[in-house]
Amino acid sequence: MIDRLHQLPIFMGAVIVCLFFLVPTLIGSVLLQPAVGRLLRDERDPNTIVGLLLNAFTLYYGVLLALLSIAVFDNYGKAEDAVGREASSVIALYRTFSGYPEPLRTALSDNLRQYVDEETGPGWSFQRSNQASTRGTLLVDQLSRQLMAFRPNRDAGEDLIHQAALRIFEDFIEQRRLRIQAAGTSVPKVIWSVVLAGAALNVFILWLFDLKRTTHFLLGGVLMIFVGLVVYMVGVLDRPFHGAHGLKPDDLLHARQQMNPRP
Repeated sequence: MIDRLHQLPIFMGAVIVCLFFLVPTLIGSVLLQPAVGRLLRDERDPNTIVGLLLNAFTLYYGVLLALLSIAVFDNYGKAEDAVGREASSVIALYRTFSGYPEPLRTALSDNLRQYVDEETGPGWSFQRSNQASTRGTLLVDQLSRQLMAFRPNRDAGEDLIHQAALRIFEDFIEQRRLRIQAAGTSVPKVIWSVVLAGAALNVFILWLFDLKRTTHFLLGGVLMIFVGLVVYMVGVLDRPFHGAHGLKPDDLLHARQQMNPRP
């Protein structure tokens, strides 16, 4: 279900998730609440007892949702930062390649441009599927072999350029790894189970109140709409590259524009 939500417009996806929580709550308020409400009817002041229980429960449940939201935002920010860092290393690498002699300079620059074209095009589809582009990996391997095979001329100062290129290339490899790895971050299924179970328990506690049906509709509806919005937000941001709302390769595209024009 979460995967399908990534493909929907934001408003439609939020409405669907809210209805997923809201409709069962309202139906249960009609069919189940009268039976649940009788469980504490023999108590002197059942609403006070239920109120204390609801306060304690919503506190812990709210903390869970808050921590989950923070974790998702942190993962999303790291993924976005990984794309930006890789783009920066690409630009630095491209400028360093300009110091190499021909024909290696042209070969390295062309391979790097092909890599960016691949990763911002077909390779981005692999990124959304938590996979690395095969062609992108081959182009990186080719760059590595070309750099390792080069024997710099110290008299011409090529050794300094080559050492700088190797350092930048090592950083480029690391940033690429972090970007690919960021696509696989997601909230464990056990946490989703706890979130859904917590929402159900929240509704059950509300049903324990001895209130009018209209009041139950109002309280349960407001609570479930809010829980639905939070769950939708977490679900959409959970996989930062996935679906229509996922991260775009804007930083890499900007880096490509700073290279030589496309052939």
